[in-house]
Amino acid sequence: MSQTLQELQTEWNSIKAEVNAIKFQYDTLRNKRSNLHVTVLFTSDSSPESLALLQQQTQEEANRWSLDLQQLDQEIQATRIKLRQIRAKLAVKQAQIYRFQAQQNWIQLKQQYERINQLSNSLEAEILSFYKTAGNFSPLPEEWLPKHPQLLELEMTHIPYIQLEEKQFKLIGKPIDFNRE
Repeated sequence: MSQTLQELQTEWNSIKAEVNAIKFQYDTLRNKRSNLHVTVLFTSDSSPESLALLQQQTQEEANRWSLDLQQLDQEIQATRIKLRQIRAKLAVKQAQIYRFQAQQNWIQLKQQYERINQLSNSLEAEILSFYKTAGNFSPLPEEWLPKHPQLLELEMTHIPYIQLEEKQFKLIGKPIDFNRE
């Protein structure tokens, strides 16, 4: 198996060129079959010799046409099978490319996943500190004083967080626990 993405791409391009060549061959055979024709023979007179010769030529033409048609059908079938096999080979190579790319990206994604969750945890700690500071504001409940300002209004109670599930990452909203001490 190839070691680099470039080698895999080169192999994929080679197989794709093979698919295109076989597809062209298949299309050419189908076109040749579509354009196959029978020669119609006529006799110049109605003599028994002419009619016998016409009968013989007609039979030879029909036999030739039948053989040509059978041969073309066999070539078309063989080409169709070969095309399926090469396309299957191309699909396998594409799967190898996807697997290689996923392996290469997985390492970087895992590092980013850890960094994002680290930042998410830091953000959560800062939000909780902010919440606690805002909660420490306790104005005097005197009726004659103007209404005290509300320092914090919570419209968002989730922060982005990434979970690793099976073989994929999932971006979720992690709830902030404001009751945590």
